[in-house]
Amino acid sequence: MIAHGFQGKEGQQMPEMPDAFVQEITDRYVELYEKVTGLKFIKDDTVDVLHRIEQRIVAAL
Repeated sequence: MIAHGFQGKEGQQMPEMPDAFVQEITDRYVELYEKVTGLKFIKDDTVDVLHRIEQRIVAAL
């Protein structure tokens, strides 16, 4: 998105990101994760993200 002048500065509106672009970036991050960690990336269920975060925070206390 920087290529389109977006830098996250105040007053800038984030450009639209087509699903194909989001998938391309996602695939790249997964590939990099696997190369850096040597582990297989396992996608977690994203249905109830806030609940899972809350559970992990409570467990850590």
